[in-house]
Amino acid sequence: MGWTIYGLLIQFLFWIPLTILFFRIALPLVRAPFSDPLVGWVYAVTNPPLRPLERFIPRWRNLSLAAVFLYWLVASLEFALLAMFSTPLWTWLIGGLVGAVSFALGFLIVLIVLHVLFSLFQPRAGTSLVFITERIARPICSVFRRRLPLIGPFDLSPAVAMLLLMLLRLMMQWATYELFAVR
Repeated sequence: MGWTIYGLLIQFLFWIPLTILFFRIALPLVRAPFSDPLVGWVYAVTNPPLRPLERFIPRWRNLSLAAVFLYWLVASLEFALLAMFSTPLWTWLIGGLVGAVSFALGFLIVLIVLHVLFSLFQPRAGTSLVFITERIARPICSVFRRRLPLIGPFDLSPAVAMLLLMLLRLMMQWATYELFAVR
């Protein structure tokens, strides 16, 4: 029982910086306006650790490779703490990469759920959360929307997108478990 409490606390504490870094990576990709308060806050919080890294790690188009690198390092540190330093260093780095991608996939699932809820309840347009959710989730759902027919008034593209993201996330976690399992 003690390990589950420690694991839960570690995951919760790392959820906060991973979420902020995920937004720092995603917001420029969807061209979120810097005038938005949420976007400005994310940049204000992430600029101090990213400025020194950006001197050495260049940007690639709209993608901040320094933010991706920091995101990976934070996920690797989380994996290392969860592994309790009982595995070699290379497993932390690979586990951190899988953890970062798994976190991003889980976050995309949450954004798709919010996208569906916002389309049902239509909150006030122009709010930061609605705008950012729409800009990130709509392109993912539109990939499936083009290939799936509507069933009456129902659009199944968000459900199919979430299902595929969940399957991909589970396969990655299973492969990581199989790779690092002590036999």
